[in-house]
Amino acid sequence: MTRSDPEPEPTAAADAAVEAEAARDSGDSGATRESADEAEPTPDPEKAERTVERLMWSSAWLTVLVGVFLVVGIARSDSDYSAYAWLGAVVAFLGLLALAATYFACARKRITLRTRLRGPIDVFKGSTVVMVIVVICGLLVPTDNTPALAVLLPWAVTYWLYGLEKTEAPTP
Repeated sequence: MTRSDPEPEPTAAADAAVEAEAARDSGDSGATRESADEAEPTPDPEKAERTVERLMWSSAWLTVLVGVFLVVGIARSDSDYSAYAWLGAVVAFLGLLALAATYFACARKRITLRTRLRGPIDVFKGSTVVMVIVVICGLLVPTDNTPALAVLLPWAVTYWLYGLEKTEAPTP
């Protein structure tokens, strides 16, 4: 006769799981709450701040790269530009410089995205207006639309960061 293998010895993890299941079935939420607290890590504000800073640096450098792509596209083109194309290229480049300077200032913690510029307009809302102008003017350049649309990526990162920041409730 062949003999079946004996059941393996229960481990400590299996015992803990059985105890948690028994506590849940008996309605004791204290044991379950303790194990849930142990499973979820606590947020580290210092690490979050470093991540925000890195994302702002990334947005700034991406904006600089978009400006480089715009200039390279203009330099490589063989076509003669109209006055609107040159105007669009100059305004788009100046807008990219303004956006890059703003993102660098945010990364260096000189300003934040919620710093008020005038009335209800903060830095993020102002950068959104500049970004729209850059996209529209960049589309006037006949060589390539990619740099004009590539400025949306760093702006999208700042949009996400802007939404993460907590706003203070207005006092009545």
